[in-house]
Amino acid sequence: MVSWIVAVGDELLSGHTMDTNSAWLARRLSGGPYPCSRIVVVPDRVDALAEELRATVAGGADRVFCCGGLGPTPDDRTMAAVATMLGVGLVEDPLVLANVRERVAQRFREGRANSPEPNPGTLKMALIPLGATVLRNPVGGAPPLAIEISSQGEPCWLFVLPGVPTELQAIFEEEIEPVYLKGKGGRHYRELYFSGVAESSFFPVLTELESTYPQVSFGSYPQAAGGVIIRASAVDSKALEEGFGALRRLAPAPPRD
Repeated sequence: MVSWIVAVGDELLSGHTMDTNSAWLARRLSGGPYPCSRIVVVPDRVDALAEELRATVAGGADRVFCCGGLGPTPDDRTMAAVATMLGVGLVEDPLVLANVRERVAQRFREGRANSPEPNPGTLKMALIPLGATVLRNPVGGAPPLAIEISSQGEPCWLFVLPGVPTELQAIFEEEIEPVYLKGKGGRHYRELYFSGVAESSFFPVLTELESTYPQVSFGSYPQAAGGVIIRASAVDSKALEEGFGALRRLAPAPPRD
């Protein structure tokens, strides 16, 4: 069972904004039953995002996290793209609209808005694809969604999340993880740091380990300050410990524990 992450935004593709959301989600998913197996970045275009979401579901993803593009400006097109992908229209959700109105009124009372009434941009945030389940956003106004999509096997769940990191993280921890990511499984990780050792010296070691312990994935990561980290991961914790022990024995130098 795997997750795919679809990050949305021209600012990500231009390099003006770093995609910290995908990195955070991938770390949180790595130890659970739905580890991330692919991350894709798409532009703020309805056709491009709808096509990518169709491909993601067809590709066998069990959980899909679509991040960004839920704001009050014309370039926030994720809701329209999701509706296009599903073949449904956008409808005004009364509870989301009530929340939008309350948040605008609160900002007006605090002197942070010129009017207590929503403008066309904030009203746009109350439009969601027909049939979607609106999740709670504990720290913001953008409505996150959970959408069950039929597939050939078990149903796929698509989560539509805001791009603001504090909102995305709170929604994941409070609304998604406890309900939609339950179950056992996931990968286990171990790593060792070696100082004063060239990464290339691990070539024969890692070649032997990959052949001897096919259930374990090994990776080498040179560090800017010098040295290299060798990281091992596996679903089977026993296989991981065996492979990790072999890494200690075969390494060209003692690790720094």
